[in-house]
Amino acid sequence: MDVDPLLIEGHTMTAIALAEPSLAALKKSLRKDLPDIRSSHLTEAMAAALNFRTHASLIATLPGQASDPSILLLDNERFEARLSEFGYQLASDEFRFEWLDDCPDLISTMPDSGYDIEYRSQRDKAWRNLMVLTVNEGIRQKLFSLRVDDNRWPGAEPGSQGHRGTGYVFEFKLPDGKPAKGYVSDAGFGELNIHAAIFPKADWVRAINSGFHAGDAFARGWLERERGAWLQSSQGFFNCRKWLIEDLANMEAKPIGFGDRGRVIV
Repeated sequence: MDVDPLLIEGHTMTAIALAEPSLAALKKSLRKDLPDIRSSHLTEAMAAALNFRTHASLIATLPGQASDPSILLLDNERFEARLSEFGYQLASDEFRFEWLDDCPDLISTMPDSGYDIEYRSQRDKAWRNLMVLTVNEGIRQKLFSLRVDDNRWPGAEPGSQGHRGTGYVFEFKLPDGKPAKGYVSDAGFGELNIHAAIFPKADWVRAINSGFHAGDAFARGWLERERGAWLQSSQGFFNCRKWLIEDLANMEAKPIGFGDRGRVIV
């Protein structure tokens, strides 16, 4: 697969399924919104926005995505950069994928309230990175997807307007090799409860207020999937040893298909 689905934080606020009907709808909307750009150039720029080198490499990937298409972020900067290679210059306020109002296949990755969220402190960045890495791993292990109520872990029940089925603990490693555990359960109304622990102890990561009982770092939050796909931002749901804060804050963590700034939970 000729794509790295992890795009740079903050470059985009919408995503799309890697499926032919969705991409066709996007292309139609782009042609309407940017009528002065040649169709073939739009096609290549659209592929670049999805982090493919060429449209041909994007097309070659689609058969393998047919049964369970990935959801990828659309990168405005990559789109504009590719168009500039063809001689077009879009002003920074001229185009954004999230402004396309006639393409229902687009998935919002940040609500209006998300603009007020900034991860400035080391602690805030550490929480954000650990949560993003945990959601990414759940997606990679196919325990859930970003589609509404698409719960796949053992014991999960698809579709809920409240708590159904059981939660699930999964193991993974951080980019620097530190051992971690994640926990996912259905929070109702399309949301997921997400917990994470580093240097985990037993399965304490399940407990909502386990703190340092879960490990040397413990974080929890929610993943929205009904109104869009974004990580709800929490305050106070993070315990971390001081020596771990800097490592986590500086760790590379790029969301796969979802936004890292959602509604603030206090």
